[in-house]
Amino acid sequence: MSKVTKEFLCTECHKYFDIKLNMSLDGNYRIHCPNCGHIHYRTIKQGTITDTRFPDNHESILIEDIYPMKSSCREFQKETIKDSEVGGSFMHQLWVEKFSAYV
Repeated sequence: MSKVTKEFLCTECHKYFDIKLNMSLDGNYRIHCPNCGHIHYRTIKQGTITDTRFPDNHESILIEDIYPMKSSCREFQKETIKDSEVGGSFMHQLWVEKFSAYV
């Protein structure tokens, strides 16, 4: 089974966190925010978290709970490093903010 890492935003505490999912997952899952514990009711299809929510009632078929690691929480969304020579990447912008006073 191959696994893929997906990024998720908690709408309660506004922190980003990563979830490692098997590509074979299908069904309704409860994703627990590792920062604040908020529960996100999501349908997962072929290892991809969809925008489809399901109600928390006895008629919903829940497959399992997903508890991501607390260490995966962060304030900012991940961005791919691109256009570094133009200064467009997130890491470059972070470096400029941190060290521009020393240049």
